[in-house]
Amino acid sequence: MKKFIVLSMILLMLAGFGITSSATEVTLYADQVIDVGTLTVVVDGDNLVVTYLIDSPWILGETHLYVGTSAPTKSAPGRFPYGPEYAVDGVYTIPLADFGGATILYIAAQAEVENPEEIDPVTLLLREETTWAYGENQIPPGKNWAMYFTFTYVPPSP
Repeated sequence: MKKFIVLSMILLMLAGFGITSSATEVTLYADQVIDVGTLTVVVDGDNLVVTYLIDSPWILGETHLYVGTSAPTKSAPGRFPYGPEYAVDGVYTIPLADFGGATILYIAAQAEVENPEEIDPVTLLLREETTWAYGENQIPPGKNWAMYFTFTYVPPSP
């Protein structure tokens, strides 16, 4: 419910300012099956805004993001073009001009999350998991469960 309210507020704010936008939301999965939050993708004027929203009790760690005009060919998140240095509190703002006018974008989003309510009895460390945004396609070569999805938007009218 929290995820829906946040996305609705973003869309209402954009509509209130007369900004043409497109938006989508996909589930973030930890350990392939645990729903830990959502990834929202919104076109805000001349920018693409990608936001990691993590559900409690999970805590967001380092994030990596691939956004491009072709599908990602490597599943190593450390090689994605947008790393943690581009994000502010799990939010990436990327100029649409970076994509040369393309209206179909390929997105792969990875993050590290931890759960402070689950402590490993042997290591006494918090439970840590790798998270991927759900996508309809697996990133080759298929050595892990990395996924990507496509995002299509309608550019604003001149």
